[in-house]
Amino acid sequence: MAETNSWRARIARLGETAERRRRAILGSRWEFLAEAGALMEASLDYEETLSSVVQLSVPTVADYCAIGVMDERGVVTWGSSTHRNPAKADLVARLRKYTPNIGGMNHPGVQALLSGEPQLINTVDEAFLRLLAVDDSHLALLRDLGPTAYLGIPLVARGKVRGLLIFVATAESGRRYTDSDVLFATEIGRRAALAVDHALLYRAAEEAGRDREKMVAVVSHDLKNPLSTIQMAVSFLLEDIVPDDEPHALERKQLNAVKREAARMYRLIHDLLDMNAIEAGKLHVHRRAHEIAPLVDEVVDTLKPLAHAKQIDLQLEAPPELPVVHADRDRLFQVFSNLGGNAIKFTPEGGRVLIRARQDDDVVTFEVADTGPGIPPGDVERVFDRYWQAKKTANLGSGLGLTIAKGIVEAHGGSISVSSALGEGTVFTFSIPLGVSGTTTMQAAATA
Repeated sequence: MAETNSWRARIARLGETAERRRRAILGSRWEFLAEAGALMEASLDYEETLSSVVQLSVPTVADYCAIGVMDERGVVTWGSSTHRNPAKADLVARLRKYTPNIGGMNHPGVQALLSGEPQLINTVDEAFLRLLAVDDSHLALLRDLGPTAYLGIPLVARGKVRGLLIFVATAESGRRYTDSDVLFATEIGRRAALAVDHALLYRAAEEAGRDREKMVAVVSHDLKNPLSTIQMAVSFLLEDIVPDDEPHALERKQLNAVKREAARMYRLIHDLLDMNAIEAGKLHVHRRAHEIAPLVDEVVDTLKPLAHAKQIDLQLEAPPELPVVHADRDRLFQVFSNLGGNAIKFTPEGGRVLIRARQDDDVVTFEVADTGPGIPPGDVERVFDRYWQAKKTANLGSGLGLTIAKGIVEAHGGSISVSSALGEGTVFTFSIPLGVSGTTTMQAAATA
């Protein structure tokens, strides 16, 4: 360990100008480090990140490089490894099958992981190989590798040890590691640790998302069955059992309340499933050619009873000729129902709701405008956030409708926006590309 103490002591004496002197020591290698850092961060795929680290290190720093990843139990397994000589690929693959022998405190990998400091061995002999070896077969492979120098760099990110980066020189290059090499390798390790940490965080987030997606699907399926039974039972009671007369008015009122709430729960289940698909980027839209006029006419006919109940003037403005739009008709109807339903819900009695449709170049633009109270300026940017609701309307819905509407529009490759003025009303505007037939998803639309 005298070598280790020697270079560490010299680097520690760099003092207050350490950064400038490190740059002077490393010279043109800083350019490599900048490019390497960018390449390591280029992908959030965990396995791809590990592969990038070792590929960048060979042959710049080592003849053989391996990256070991530590799990939550403290067990280190090889994530990726490579050799400068393609003929050694089989040897590299066989070495990768051995879990690092870090059971002994004298193992340099253990010392690197525990101390958080690089470990340099510039004279690798038979005793050192036996220290690394798990068994005789592993020892034979290490002899075939023929290491002459060993450099272990701990991967530390956010104060947590993520693993170990191993650089090995062999007789093929005759390389020996200098203080400059140790410093260079340490900088690579620092960037590698951040890249691995980011990839691990992303993978954990993806796994959590998949778990949530599965949970929502299972729970929704399990809820649908008893809910369907409730709906059928209530319909049977209303149609065939409980007479529609004055003596049974209270019973029928209660049954109708159960029927409405069951229908509301059913809509909530579908909202959760849609929200789940949107967050996973898997919301499918089946695009077919549809005429716009019949679609908006049906929307208005559906909203009329709601508007009539509140004495709201519901109007439609659309030119006599509009192009055919390639879209998922049911999904567009869902957007209209949400926007139109909200407009009627929040518009006072005697107000007005206006639905417009027009062609703008290669898109069809729709507007839903109301004369409601408007949205406070500080809340306008939040209306499409999931589960968000204004304080005054917090009990009037699930807070998912506008998020789902936005997801549906974007799955079509379109856009949606809102403008509002307090005391004057709100206008939701969304555009759908004329497009082509077929099936798309949010992910496909986002990259189109």
